Amino acid sequence: MTINEYPRLCGGTFFTLVLQALQQRMNAREHYDGDSDGLSDPEVLVGLIKVINPAYTDPGKERLKTIVNNYKRCESSTSTYFPFSDDQVVAAFDRTVRTDYQTALNGMVEFVNDFLDVSKAVHKDANLVRALVDLIQQDQSIESETEFYVGQNGEKKKKAALGDLKEVCLPSFLLGVWHFVVVNRKDNSVGKKTYDVWCPSAGGGQRKYIAHMGEGILEGLTISYADTVEKVETDAEPVETVIIEDVPEQPVQQTVNNPFVFNFNQYGNNGTQIGHVENYFGGKKKED
Repeated sequence: MTINEYPRLCGGTFFTLVLQALQQRMNAREHYDGDSDGLSDPEVLVGLIKVINPAYTDPGKERLKTIVNNYKRCESSTSTYFPFSDDQVVAAFDRTVRTDYQTALNGMVEFVNDFLDVSKAVHKDANLVRALVDLIQQDQSIESETEFYVGQNGEKKKKAALGDLKEVCLPSFLLGVWHFVVVNRKDNSVGKKTYDVWCPSAGGGQRKYIAHMGEGILEGLTISYADTVEKVETDAEPVETVIIEDVPEQPVQQTVNNPFVFNFNQYGNNGTQIGHVENYFGGKKKED
């Protein structure tokens, strides 16, 4: 059976749909005055790359402008500045999604918070999910049994089941689709025909997205979100927490890393002890 070339999910088409869900851009005057809203195409793609590799160093908008445009148009997928063809980076991202899901999810939560419009007025978040589900369902190169890590806790869902979604955690869903793209669609050029249909040539001018992906599907879809969870690395031994209830008159003894040492060797009026305080730092007594 011949597989249609249109539509195709890849890095460029995923990126194009994400750009339709951005927060409100600054007006032309503000750009002319030299301000930046942080929502340019290069900045958005850098945000997605940092989901893959949080240690990625942003080379700057000017260096990325042309190659990001080519990536969006599905004309290229490799560059000195892109990690998409770096097998070690891709393998590490794949491993994190599979074995340390919360860490991977934290990166996408930050991306959603920084770039996407999650207001209830326009529902760009739900429209983005619908568009991506529509694209995946229509992409004949993706088998119906193919699984995506789109569940709220990283659960896998098959392509065939995506059309039945009722509630979606946006960061989890985007992470699952982005993971599929990064791991399985290294050849970004497969989406060129899709981009050309979605964003027709404008004679050298800005190419506007005119497609209507996702319309009429997943009616009543509910969007939820996730919070980042701080992962604390420590070699310290676990400390037992003791809770004292209904003893308001008794002070609670606490363990402190740099304890004060009280030498009760003086007495004031009425026999009250006055403590002399010495602080120890690194096991040595601090001299006055």
